[in-house]
Amino acid sequence: MKEINELTKLTLKSLSEKNLDATPENYEKEFFSLAQKKNFVNDEINELQSVLTNLSKNDKKNLNSITYKEITKILSKRVKDEDLKHFLKHLAYFMIPSLSSEIKTDINNVCTDISKSPNTLIDVDTIRRLRRVTTTRVNDDKRIFNEKNNDVKKLISFLSEFLKKRVDENRITVDEISNIREEIKSLELSESSDKQVSKLYKKLTKLVDRFTLVVDKNSENIANSQDMSDKLYAQIEKLKHNLTKAEEEKSIDFLTKVLTRRAYSLEVEKIEKEYKAFGSNYAIVFLDIDHFKEVNDTYGHICGDSVLATFGSILKKLTRNEDIISRYGGEEFVCLIHYNNILDIRNYVNRVKNIVGNNKFVFNDIKLNINFSAGVALRENYSSYENMIKEADILLYEAKSSGRGKIIFDNREIL
Repeated sequence: MKEINELTKLTLKSLSEKNLDATPENYEKEFFSLAQKKNFVNDEINELQSVLTNLSKNDKKNLNSITYKEITKILSKRVKDEDLKHFLKHLAYFMIPSLSSEIKTDINNVCTDISKSPNTLIDVDTIRRLRRVTTTRVNDDKRIFNEKNNDVKKLISFLSEFLKKRVDENRITVDEISNIREEIKSLELSESSDKQVSKLYKKLTKLVDRFTLVVDKNSENIANSQDMSDKLYAQIEKLKHNLTKAEEEKSIDFLTKVLTRRAYSLEVEKIEKEYKAFGSNYAIVFLDIDHFKEVNDTYGHICGDSVLATFGSILKKLTRNEDIISRYGGEEFVCLIHYNNILDIRNYVNRVKNIVGNNKFVFNDIKLNINFSAGVALRENYSSYENMIKEADILLYEAKSSGRGKIIFDNREIL
């Protein structure tokens, strides 16, 4: 108490010497200033220091003086942590590279670090780090695009120029065609194109071998080699198209046009990482078409396939792009739906139920009433994805065994 009284007198004396009025604001500034100089410590000083420690670097730069009033001004301008986390949940998606995957880990690490301490988002060091990662991402995409573009140009230019020259000269030999094969193998292509072009190499080599046989049998027809060049180019384009189509077929169920179970599992891994990093809520809706076996037995499997395709089309039209639909097996489907409020999930399943239940499924001249059962589980209610989907499966079984045509939530609500 004696120390406080002494510090109070010194504060008033200092204000008088500086010709400052003893207003609450002036008194507070001078009091804390003298307290720091004289290493005076009490509960109020300790509390003030604790608040200062939690301020960001930018906050401290904008602090005119160390008083509760000044600190309150700084804190009142802050964005809420929840708003920042909501923004950061989408930041990693916005920064996903279009071609290069090398920088993706760095992007996820930056976003995860910021989500742990949202108030560091506007720090100079954090902004520099984001700019550095973004610059690397853009440069990597440009580099890989240019590399792949140049690789294709190398192949096409080489074949086009070589064959054009020989056709113009009206002469070509088997040995020269064999050299084409060797020169194709020796072309230095970038690592970015290695996997994509490996099949192209094999295809080109086979085509050159076939070309060699043609020339060996009838060298007089080499004037038509330009046509072979055109066919070769068409084969390259066809190969590129087939590679793209093959990738799509591995991910999309051919009948329902939704994700396969394998592709769905890969998407779940990504969404689980987002959930653990940003707390983005999602639910599983496990659906099964009621009495589907009777449809197959009564009207045939072609009719059953039509029902599956229509059901998948309805789910796709009613589901947002950021959510996931998969044919899980047979007549079972799984929908992974993001939500902010449980009402979002209830509205989604109601829309699906109304569209399916209030319309006929048409196949040729057959009109069918189709219904489904479903189990719904919310990720936030479970310690792992595995436990959640297991519960959704149990709820689906319960819905089917208790009369079908029901949707049971994991809070025991029934629609």
